[in-house]
Amino acid sequence: MWATIGFIVAAVIGLVTVLSMTRPDAIRRDDYPWVLDEVSKLHVQIVGGLAGFAFTGVVLVVTLVRDRPGSSDVALVTVIVMFLVAYLFWVGAAFLISFIPYDRTSGDFVQREHFSLATTIEYRTVFLSWFALLPLLQANGLGRLAPIVDVLLLASLLLGSLLLAMVTDGLGLMTFKEIYLSAAVGAVLAIGYAALVAFAFPSARSSGSALNLAVVIFWVNTLGFAFAALTPLAPRYPSVRRFYERLGRRIVVADMQLTMASLCFLWFAVAGVI
Repeated sequence: MWATIGFIVAAVIGLVTVLSMTRPDAIRRDDYPWVLDEVSKLHVQIVGGLAGFAFTGVVLVVTLVRDRPGSSDVALVTVIVMFLVAYLFWVGAAFLISFIPYDRTSGDFVQREHFSLATTIEYRTVFLSWFALLPLLQANGLGRLAPIVDVLLLASLLLGSLLLAMVTDGLGLMTFKEIYLSAAVGAVLAIGYAALVAFAFPSARSSGSALNLAVVIFWVNTLGFAFAALTPLAPRYPSVRRFYERLGRRIVVADMQLTMASLCFLWFAVAGVI
């Protein structure tokens, strides 16, 4: 529970900081390097395959629990919840990206925002799935591999951020500098909370932190999904189109900040730091 409270406080601080440092009208209207209609079709295939991976993971872990009667291992419960949340949003992201708005009726910016929000959901869900590997190892008595996996997951998180930054910058919604400013703010806040737990409030450390933060990412994904799912209404409702064109960049910036902060917190949680 303390990790959730810490994240909420950090999210509020991070949102205020990043939104105050970015201009709401700084949108590049130049062409982006993709045909989004074609790219979305490829994404649906990729996301569909990953949904199968998450579902298979849930089945395997549930089978493992069944073979261990009376097991109440928090790590196993955490793995199941993380894979289940990932499965829900792999399916949700597939539907979302398949209904990308047509730019000639919805407007070019609305299409960009829809694609950006859907891509960020995919990014969060990828790392939610990968971070589930640590509690899975712990539940099976392979904790000695944890330090190696910790480093690999952190490296993959940094490398994966390059793809997310490339897409968001390419769409003209945020610059590379703004994206990594958001990442730096999220990382500093997560490190600050981890240091607070380690040196001042060690009793706040909990084996259930990763489970609670998986639920937090569920709600962050739900919020992003809701904003993206409403964009196809833009052709029929001018007020919806005006809303996204006026506040769309703010939404993308806020979504990016929540992404960076939540994944930093989750990494510390699965590593057993918080």
